[in-house]
Amino acid sequence: MGKNQSKYEDHLMEEGQEVQKVQNINKIHGLARLISAKRDHQQIVAAQGWSRQDEDMRNMQILKGLFKKLDPTVMKAVGDVRGEIQISFKYDFKRHLLLVKVIKCRELRSKDLRSKMSDPYVKLEMTPDVEDAEEKRTRVYPQTNNPKFDEIFAYPLTETELINRKLVVKVMDSDLLGRDDFLGEVIIDINTFNFRDSPIHTAWYNLNMETDLDVSGDLEVSVEFQHPSSLLVTIHGAHGLSARDEVSLADPFVKVTVPGTKLMFQTKELKNTVDPVWNETFEFEVALEELPQRYIIFHVIDKSTFGGNDSLGQVIIELMTFNPDHSLHDFFRLADLRNTERLKSKWAQHATAEEFREALVAHASSRHPTFLFQEHTGKKIVSVSCRKAGAQGKVRIIDGIPVK
Repeated sequence: MGKNQSKYEDHLMEEGQEVQKVQNINKIHGLARLISAKRDHQQIVAAQGWSRQDEDMRNMQILKGLFKKLDPTVMKAVGDVRGEIQISFKYDFKRHLLLVKVIKCRELRSKDLRSKMSDPYVKLEMTPDVEDAEEKRTRVYPQTNNPKFDEIFAYPLTETELINRKLVVKVMDSDLLGRDDFLGEVIIDINTFNFRDSPIHTAWYNLNMETDLDVSGDLEVSVEFQHPSSLLVTIHGAHGLSARDEVSLADPFVKVTVPGTKLMFQTKELKNTVDPVWNETFEFEVALEELPQRYIIFHVIDKSTFGGNDSLGQVIIELMTFNPDHSLHDFFRLADLRNTERLKSKWAQHATAEEFREALVAHASSRHPTFLFQEHTGKKIVSVSCRKAGAQGKVRIIDGIPVK
């Protein structure tokens, strides 16, 4: 037992050393980006000279970069979730183990009304379930929104079993007096990693609202385009919906929209069925040249008598590859897509995006904030946030040069 424990501790030490190597490589890459940015900057100065107007333009680019990061199209989280989590993955081919290191979180949002700080910990769940694997969790770190965990967890999986596995990572706020609060979630597809080419994969992941993995079923729809600008969407039915009520089946209906057209339609509600048939057609006005930029969102909903309708999943159909000369008729798998970029896009939040653009023009015209329109020396991080959109943006400036 003692030898095995010693071997495991040695293995963890090796893991830590390898992660440190990766971090050192990242530092080298960061330094290379800074040198590259300075070189490009010096070339521009040498070629064009320098003037007050040039400096204003450079500072305008910093301001523009901040607002670009605020735009809803690149919004990091929705609802009441904020922050990121850093995780590292490695696969041990000899022992057939997937090693997951929870490194740290940053900028979490506290749910405690009495304190601005949370008591965070992380829960890990592999799906589909790994045999004999219990839910794994880190220690609780009290009173911090930037916890450092540095804890490693092992999952016994063959290389073949990695193909269809996903890791559900949930950040929770521990509450001794009640139910723990949800701070954010990320679902990581293990199949996206090529451990043969790169043994370690380390990244920051944006936290999202909770994803419902119990969504099931298919939606049958057809799409047809009639010249000059009529997009006909028919919702035929759904099959194998997940009933959310233990005592009865679902009472489903569907909402459908083409973001950017300002129209949303809804089918009739059908009672007590998980295999509804609607056969309802809705018309959207979409110009032919706009089709490649448009997409259709379907949302299946279970009507609740007592309020608080339940989501049964969404389908998104991209029209980029849609052939307007041929109709489309197919079955589409339902999933919880609330955290996808499409459902957080600027088409769905056009008004907020327009406010950002107007604010950018106003700040540029008034040269405000004043600290941004001045000579920059040393290392600075300029950040801005918008509560209305639930978005944040940061720009790193070194000696007046924005560094990506």
